[in-house]
Amino acid sequence: MLIHNILGLETTDNIYFIEESYASMKNNTLTLQYLENIRDDPDAEVSGIKDEKGNIIGIVLFSPESDEEEEFHAIFTNIISSRPVPNQSSRIFSEIARDLKFDKFYTINSNEFNTAIIEYYSISLVNRQLCENCHIPKEPYNMVYIESRNARLKDILDKYKLKGDILEICCGNGMSTLPLHRAGYDPMAIDNDKCQICQGFEHDVLDPKRTIVLDATRISEFFEPNAFDTIVGFMLGTIYSFNKSLWENMMAEAVRVLKPGGMILLTVNKKEEIEILQNALEKNGIHGSSIDNMDGKGIYDQWLYLGTK
Repeated sequence: MLIHNILGLETTDNIYFIEESYASMKNNTLTLQYLENIRDDPDAEVSGIKDEKGNIIGIVLFSPESDEEEEFHAIFTNIISSRPVPNQSSRIFSEIARDLKFDKFYTINSNEFNTAIIEYYSISLVNRQLCENCHIPKEPYNMVYIESRNARLKDILDKYKLKGDILEICCGNGMSTLPLHRAGYDPMAIDNDKCQICQGFEHDVLDPKRTIVLDATRISEFFEPNAFDTIVGFMLGTIYSFNKSLWENMMAEAVRVLKPGGMILLTVNKKEEIEILQNALEKNGIHGSSIDNMDGKGIYDQWLYLGTK
């Protein structure tokens, strides 16, 4: 994994990030509990991780081999809780870090470190390390990924060229990410369903370094304002009047991380769904239109919305 390369460790060395998921690093509940104990332990073997500006963004605790367990490196970080604005857990992390005596420091690029964290949780997920007693079998590729759907999305992507840094919301198992990759795009893909994302990893459809289990109603908590040139979401739904507030929140969050002049491209199954999304987007400053893309089959991507900020 990338984190081994960053820390100059062997690929066989045991490395653990303490939190249960990438998203849980926003509050760092477990991290702060452990760090309080480390601060009170004068024999703790700790190294620091500094970013390119000299800020301490990580702490590595080395635990030597014992009769009960193998040696391992436990990593604590506030890089997620410090972006886009440091929260209370990030500030507490920094306070504890100032009290620690470090054996050595690693200096790394913060974006590379963030990518390493994303990859770590992706690999841990597909290896069933984050899902206790998971018994979901791997499904055959052809039962999950449908070439006729890929062809339909290819036509859409050929017609509406994407640009710059791309965020794909509600990526699911990567059925829509696959044609994006084939078209030469490298989106950051998010979805709140870890089982679907795991399926995408199993079939090498989703990129472990570019996929996060993340609630689309919380996008702006994890990405900088104006971070993306393009936002896409394919076959979003199911969208009804009774759950439209959820989708309105997603659209508002998407707009917050879209650059001025940026593009948003969405598809759904029904006209009523695209109308709800269009209204939500235009309330948040997006200008665009709904497009009839019906093909007579009535299954995938029947309605599009194309807009700009």
